[in-house]
Amino acid sequence: MIRHAIPPSRFFSQTPNDLIRHPRLNGTAVRLLQWALSLPEGSRETLQSIGEKMPEGRIALRRARQQLEAEGYVHTRRTQSPETGRWTTRVLVSNVPLRDPAEIEAAFAAPGGSVLTAGAPSVRAVGASPKGENKEENTSHPEPPADEPLVARAAAALQRLGRREARLALGVAEAVRLAPLAARWLAHGVSELELRTALSSGLPHTVHSPAGFVARRLRDKLPAPRPARDPAAPATPLPECPGCGDPLPPGRTGPCPPCSTAAPAPDAASDTPRGAALVRAGITRQRPRVKPSTVADIIYGSF
Repeated sequence: MIRHAIPPSRFFSQTPNDLIRHPRLNGTAVRLLQWALSLPEGSRETLQSIGEKMPEGRIALRRARQQLEAEGYVHTRRTQSPETGRWTTRVLVSNVPLRDPAEIEAAFAAPGGSVLTAGAPSVRAVGASPKGENKEENTSHPEPPADEPLVARAAAALQRLGRREARLALGVAEAVRLAPLAARWLAHGVSELELRTALSSGLPHTVHSPAGFVARRLRDKLPAPRPARDPAAPATPLPECPGCGDPLPPGRTGPCPPCSTAAPAPDAASDTPRGAALVRAGITRQRPRVKPSTVADIIYGSF
């Protein structure tokens, strides 16, 4: 089994593994309890109103509530007001099983406890855990940088990522969600070209979750911060070609490719074109050689 999970940055609830893997609670009971525990403080939801939004049906929800009550996750108390005589039903939900009467009474009496109202909505609803508020800092997701323009620039770079590599195409909401992670790269001195190369190089044949893949690489391959360059310092001049004077790529010396492949210039000291000199040399080589004495014998021997 391959596990793929992305820690949410907000709107999430912590559920103990003992509850998720409980051997005597069915899926409806676990979901009903998780839904109740995820409600914010001041919510007027009840177990009945939650069940109306679930597709399992009344019989399945009634059986699920009976399982939660039997395992100690749900407790019900009916109290009567001495002033008005009105009866109120309160339902306590807990992310851990409570069986000791003292713990149950303490959970009902705790301010802001995980209590759902079954009658009048005048009692505070689900809030903190009955064991006390969790004071641990959530470090599952890094805090976004304070530089909002940098985050916006990172979001735009992530949206353009799909144009270069279709396997990493992200939606607008996904790019905005991952922008704080990408902004950390830009804050460390990484260019957008380097960021795109790091995210799109060495991809598998199929990327099932582009957002999850990009988020994993943004976290795992984050480089160390680079030293900031002084904006007042003069820029390093690029090398130039000795022939034409055009700038060369950084680290390259010598003539540029056009100058290195060009034909050598003709000799300026010679007044005769090179082509004419070659023709005259060919005619000279083809002219027959005649001895001077033989020519004289021919001329004077005819008389």
